[in-house]
Amino acid sequence: MKVIFVAYNYLADYSSPEAWIERIRPFAGVMESLSRNCKVIYVGQINYTGTFLQNGVEYHFLHSHKRKPRFPVYFHRAIKKLQPDVVIVLGLHYPLQILQLRSALGKKVLIVGRHHADNPPTGIRRMLQSWADRCIDGYLFSTWAHAMKWHNAGIIKDEKKIYELFEASSDFTRLDKDQSKLKTGMNGEYNFLWVGRLDANKDPLTAIKGFEKYLSVNSAGRLHMIFQEDKLLPDVKARIVKSPVLQHAVSLHGFIPYNELPSWYSAADFFISGSHYEGGSFALLEAMACGCIPIVTAIPASLKSIDDGKYGFSFKPGNSDDLAEKLSAAGNVSKKEFSAAVERYFKEKLSSKAIADRLNEILIELQSE
Repeated sequence: MKVIFVAYNYLADYSSPEAWIERIRPFAGVMESLSRNCKVIYVGQINYTGTFLQNGVEYHFLHSHKRKPRFPVYFHRAIKKLQPDVVIVLGLHYPLQILQLRSALGKKVLIVGRHHADNPPTGIRRMLQSWADRCIDGYLFSTWAHAMKWHNAGIIKDEKKIYELFEASSDFTRLDKDQSKLKTGMNGEYNFLWVGRLDANKDPLTAIKGFEKYLSVNSAGRLHMIFQEDKLLPDVKARIVKSPVLQHAVSLHGFIPYNELPSWYSAADFFISGSHYEGGSFALLEAMACGCIPIVTAIPASLKSIDDGKYGFSFKPGNSDDLAEKLSAAGNVSKKEFSAAVERYFKEKLSSKAIADRLNEILIELQSE
């Protein structure tokens, strides 16, 4: 089976294949694992033209000067020339392009839409999406809840075309805990880690408020925060300054290079996420790959990641009281046993290999219909 992944957007900031593949590393790992069973090709548009082979995946880069070309005739000609059995379109917000893609490829090639945190459109775009639905043989959504938004909007007519599958994973592995603690300076007995943007959706202020309440129960807790985008950093600092216990227990580390993150996840006992919405959290998957125990908001993608609470704890988004309760509950478990269970579950269900194997099964099923 020859499977082609198609990305319509044009990324002008990337001029080398290596840089772009590193940028999409969580997704590239799934393609690499799929290449054990299929011929896998990625067709995308960056500031580079050419073919590049890495870890079993063949990358074809076509240079465009338009970020979202509406009539990419050259693109579809290149895809058709590759003679695919399946084309997986990355993102559902390209209805016009999908209509043209079906026309270019004919009826025999499977077209699968891969959801990427896209919300159902309105107006004329919703009508176009409904037309494009006739051209799509199957859909991949991280959670059924996300898919139902599109079904209830009248865009996806047939529920049978919908499959649950995470989009990407992590190739991180657990490192030695003692060495990781020494390297990162996480020397506490109860180490909590935050990795994410400091913005309203990630909601670091609820995390800090909940952690402050938790400290009244367990003063040994320590929160380490890693972040790149810092829109709410002034608010976070202001909250910490007002509280003597937070000043002692919270460390703001800012940006940490990606290749150093496994040491932080491995040193930490718990991972906190305050997101109000996620298509799928890569940071959460990275943490679980290293055996870090998740404490996440009760939103569909995060609940799916922890198997509805079997491999982590969840709290109501924006509710610092509920978070404090779950922090206390997490602190009472056997960290070593729970951590090992989280790591095992990740390998069995959430790893690149697990996602690729399930994708292969889905594609075989679609071909048989």
